Order: sequence, then structure tokens, then C-alpha cells
Amino acid sequence: MKITRGGRLSGDLTPEVADFTSSSKHDIYIADEVVEINLAHTLCLVQAGIISREDGRLLAKVLKEIKISEIPPDMEDIHMVIESELIRKLGEELGGKIHTGKSRNDQVATALRMRLRKFIIDICTSLIELQQALLRKSEDYTNAVMPGYTHLQHAQPTSLSHYLLAYFDMFDRHLERLLSCYKRVNLSPMGAAALAGTGYPIDRLKLAEYLGFEGLIENTLDAVSTRDFSLETVSALTIMMVDVSRIAEEIIIWASNEFGYVNLPDEHSSTSSIMPQKKNPVTAEVLRAKCGDALGDLVSMVTIMKSLPLAYNLDMQELTPHLWNACEVSKKSLKILTDLITKMQFNEERMRSSAVKGSSVATELADMLVRHLGLPFRTAHRVVGEIIKELYPSSLSEAPPEKVAELISKKTGKKLEIQLVQSATDPTFNINIRSTIGGPASKEIERMISARRELLKRTKSYVDALSARLLEKSALLRSLIDSL
Repeated sequence: MKITRGGRLSGDLTPEVADFTSSSKHDIYIADEVVEINLAHTLCLVQAGIISREDGRLLAKVLKEIKISEIPPDMEDIHMVIESELIRKLGEELGGKIHTGKSRNDQVATALRMRLRKFIIDICTSLIELQQALLRKSEDYTNAVMPGYTHLQHAQPTSLSHYLLAYFDMFDRHLERLLSCYKRVNLSPMGAAALAGTGYPIDRLKLAEYLGFEGLIENTLDAVSTRDFSLETVSALTIMMVDVSRIAEEIIIWASNEFGYVNLPDEHSSTSSIMPQKKNPVTAEVLRAKCGDALGDLVSMVTIMKSLPLAYNLDMQELTPHLWNACEVSKKSLKILTDLITKMQFNEERMRSSAVKGSSVATELADMLVRHLGLPFRTAHRVVGEIIKELYPSSLSEAPPEKVAELISKKTGKKLEIQLVQSATDPTFNINIRSTIGGPASKEIERMISARRELLKRTKSYVDALSARLLEKSALLRSLIDSL
């Protein structure tokens, strides 16, 4: 810490103040990235003729040897740990040159982006794995009939495949949002120095390329001041975690005795310390709660940034732990959810039995009156509602079709054939007649599964290419450093 205090300031911070203002606890996330930034900066210093080739080679040699598993509590941050190590091994005459033309301001902004882009790739990979699990389950249960719900009341019959594909599509939008974030994350602030750039002829574009970036945050003041890339990413993660929480809630409800739609795997359940019969959906419950972590992190981050003047302020340091926590929580939650969905088994008989209750076929019966008796829909809606009231507690599907037909004739003065009544009150017929794009009809489900299988292939190839490019650029940087 003392290497930055020898001129303007005397003495050192008290241990309490040092601990209070240090980012050392969380800088371990960016340790490898800061080393890589220093290697790229060293290469640019040599290429610009600012330091000699031999000096660059010696600096690079020590940098490559640095392995940081923890940061000493008396150090201010990871940047000072690395510079101190260079000075310790090479002396200030040479080690002190590493900071020429750069600042911790541009270096930390760059390191955050480098670490965050890796997180985004990892989370996107986890999203793809979750989508694959949802798709496999959809294929396994294409004929599983179940009630669809609004207000958690029986609404219309659908299929389990249709239900799971809805979540597939939700998570696909989350993936798209994160990949869109990636484009803005993967821009380099390096070379902005403290805020006004540098008077040394450092090539910012080359520096960006060495570090695997696609371009620059051009305005140097903007480059060190903004954390919008962090806010945007955590916003996308929070929206994603809302849907993790929603599917977790559905699983919890479906696993209850009242529903009985799903049998949870033992490895995702716990029992009671007193009630031996209990099989509690603990994994799903924690998944449901984890959305609160991401949302809390987002609110904290926005609150930290909301009133900061340009350029850098140490408040920004307090944002970073929330960024990493949101990334970790999201990544782990996706992994756990994928395993849970893969191992769950659904009770098709119970789901179909439930679909027969609650008169979820009512809309189709009303539609049948419109199609075959020529009634206005609003009239048909009222007639079917009256019939349901008279049949209660039996549902439309449980009542004899002859009784339903009799009530239709009584209320409309028109006759609907028994065969049409039987079709209208059959949940499977209800599903298959809804064959519009995206509907639950079996042929449409087959088409959607096939289309999403191809979509996953394309998306996985794209994400794999992002990862491969970073590895390629890192290897190229090491090769150039080795050639000094």
C-alpha cells in the first residue's frame, strides 16, 4: 500500500481504515485478468519505444510467475499487489515502470469487463444446458395432458410439452439479453488512464485486441466512469432469476399432495426432523429465494451509482461484490435447476385426471356453439357458464354428454349433436384443435421441438466461438510476450 503514499501523504492508513477501504476481499476475482492486462500493457510499452525490449522481457517474466490465491489484508487492492511484487523482485528502477501510461482507473474497469465476459459465457452455457433439459422433457411428455392455469384456476387444457416449451422460450430470451450485453461488455477502456488518456504513444486499439476486446470505449472519461455494463448485465440476470423463481414455484406447487403432478428426486428433497413422512422440495424453495439475491444486488448497484459525478469514485468499488454475487448466484441456480428438471418425473395420469376436473374445456364448448349453432360468442359464453353452474360439482368433462346436450337445447332452443359435445368436452380434442402457431396441438409441438433443437445448435456454436476467441487472443498475447 505504501508505494502510492510516499509523496503526497505521510504515514499509512490505520488498520481499521485500510480494511474499510480495501477491495482486497473481492479483487481475487480479477487477479488473473490484472496480470494479463499488465502483460499486454508491457507489450505496448515496448512497441511504443517507451521501455526497452529487455526491460519488457524482465517485467513479463515476473508477471508470468505471479500466482495469486489470496490478497494480503494490508494491501489496498490487486493492482498494488502486482506492482509491489514487480518492485520487490526487480527494484523500483524497473518494476516502477509498469504503471507508465496507465491508471488503476482504466485497469480495474478493463479487468471487470474481462472477468464479466467470462461469467456471461459461463452463464449462457448453463442456460443452454437448462434449455436442453427442458427440451428433452418436452420430448418425453408430448402426450401428457394437463390443465393450463390463469389465477391458479383451471383455464384451458394444454400439454406438459407446451408448458415446458414456454419456459424454454423464456430462457431463450434471457440468453439473447445476455449475449446482447456481451457486445457492450466486450469493449476496452484500457488506455484511458485516470480519465484524460495518456501523453505516451500507446496504441489503444492494439491493446484492446491483445486483450480480446472487439473495440473501444472511445471517450476516455466515459471509459473509466461508467459501470452501466455491470448494471445492464445484473439487470438481465435479475430478469432471468425471476423466471427461475417462477418455475421453482410451479415445481413446489406441483409436488404438493394437492396437485401430485411431479415426483421430486430424493437428492433434491429433504425430510422433517419430527415428521417422518415429509418430502420437502428444498432445492426448489432455495431457487425461489435466490431471485431475491439478484434483485437485492441490482438495487444496491443502482443505488451506489445513481449520484456519482464523473469520473472515478471509490464508491464504485462497493458495486463490484454485488456484481460477482449476482453472477455466482445465477450460474449456480441454473446448474441446480437443470439437474432438478433432468431428474424429475411427472405423473401423467394425475395430470390428465386433473384436466378432466374444473371444466377447463368450457371455452371449446362455447366455441362449438358458435361454430355449429351460430350463436354470438358472448351468448355462448353465458350459456356455458349457466350449464357449468347447474352441473356443479361435476365438471363438463365428468358429466354425461347427453346431459350437457340436453342443457344446451334447453337454453338455446337448438340441438348440438352428442358427438360434438363429446369432442368439445374431451381435453385432448381441446388441445389438438388449437393448432395456431405456438399452440399446444401435437403437430405444432413437434414443429416447435424440432425448431428449438436447431436453434440450440446455432446458439451453442455461437457461444462456443466467443469462448474460443478469448482463448485464442490470450494465447496470441502470451506468444508475443514470449518473443520479447
